[in-house]
Amino acid sequence: MLDLALLALASFVAALASSSLSIGGGYILFGAATLLYPLPAAIALQPVLSYSSLVSRSVAFRDAIAWDIVRPFSAGSLAGVALGLVVYRMMPERGLALAVGTAMLVLAWVRPVIAAHHTRKAYVAVGSLHALSGTVLGLGSVLQPVLLNAGIDRRTLVGTFATCLLALEGIRTLGYAASGFSYRPYALPIAVAVATGVAGTWAGRALIGRLPESWFRWILRIMISLLALRLVALGLGLHN
Repeated sequence: MLDLALLALASFVAALASSSLSIGGGYILFGAATLLYPLPAAIALQPVLSYSSLVSRSVAFRDAIAWDIVRPFSAGSLAGVALGLVVYRMMPERGLALAVGTAMLVLAWVRPVIAAHHTRKAYVAVGSLHALSGTVLGLGSVLQPVLLNAGIDRRTLVGTFATCLLALEGIRTLGYAASGFSYRPYALPIAVAVATGVAGTWAGRALIGRLPESWFRWILRIMISLLALRLVALGLGLHN
């Protein structure tokens, strides 16, 4: 029950943060999953645990979605997931832990500025790279910095980001299932995440534009770093 309570809290806070601040939600939910489940399972579960929040955000901000970004991104995601599944299956768990922990540290403390021409071809490439990173490591690293430099308002950013990920996470879930991962043993945690993710999204929508990002970013960075250092220690064989 304690595990379910922690997952419920993480799912609610993650959805609230993503809806109101457009940052941090994926890190919060994925970080909690790495504490509760083996790392390969946490990576495969990330799409379904976050799905209800993504659906809710897409619905809540449907009038602001930039479909000219979503469509090419989704097309590119197919190739990225296909390649990512090959790497995911080949990489040993300690290698995954080291790679994921390092990626989390970099993403927490380095805010990349990725230039994009914001053309259809550019977003196909963004979709492929983001999907590759997300499928192997559980966390994508390309789409959000591109959208942050796309000159769109926060509502469009939140709605477009959620809808892009909605398509990607559906593809990832099918890919992991086809590769042999069974979601059935995790039916109850998934149901808990679905319910709390919806609640967090609608709470966050009411707070959009009211919460300061500066303090939240520092808390998030410290929390991500602690989780990342644990994974790095696992990868180096320094922690059981």
